[in-house]
Amino acid sequence: MALFPMFVDIKGQKVLIVGGGIVALRKIEKLLPFEPEMKVVSKDFHPETLKLIKEKNIPSEKREFRFSDLEDQKIVIVAVDDIDLQRQIFEKTREKNILVNSVDSPDYCDFIFPAYVKKGDIVIGITTSGKLPGLSAKLRKHIEKTLPENLEDIFNQIKKIREELPKGEERQKKILQLVDQLFEGE
Repeated sequence: MALFPMFVDIKGQKVLIVGGGIVALRKIEKLLPFEPEMKVVSKDFHPETLKLIKEKNIPSEKREFRFSDLEDQKIVIVAVDDIDLQRQIFEKTREKNILVNSVDSPDYCDFIFPAYVKKGDIVIGITTSGKLPGLSAKLRKHIEKTLPENLEDIFNQIKKIREELPKGEERQKKILQLVDQLFEGE
């Protein structure tokens, strides 16, 4: 079954990453542009993950996960190979209404990480509902190549018009003209 694409503001939201390997690194990298308040707990850290954690001043603790780590969290990313731990964390998050993503275990996920393109405030998410992540990645690259280089400039022009002009037909007409410029020559 296809997943519903829902975009959520996670800026300043508490996100716990359980695990410190390369998979955790990829999840942290995907989350960083959206500015959550992250914390990482892991008994071991890959050097690249540790480097990024230090560069970005992300709180981390080198130890086993404890269920008390779930307190006050909004989202939990379980990036460990231990399926039993994934299941236990998933079950505990159910009790606390915390969203969870257990890497490579769809049965223990509330959501998946899409492939995405981010250009300023424009975010395009691509997913195969977790079934073919390689295809999602390829589609992301294709979409990224086809977007106009000046997309952020046009976005800012449209945003300015929207903020300066009163609601109505004139504002909508100017906005649609700029949007049409994006796709001229297609």
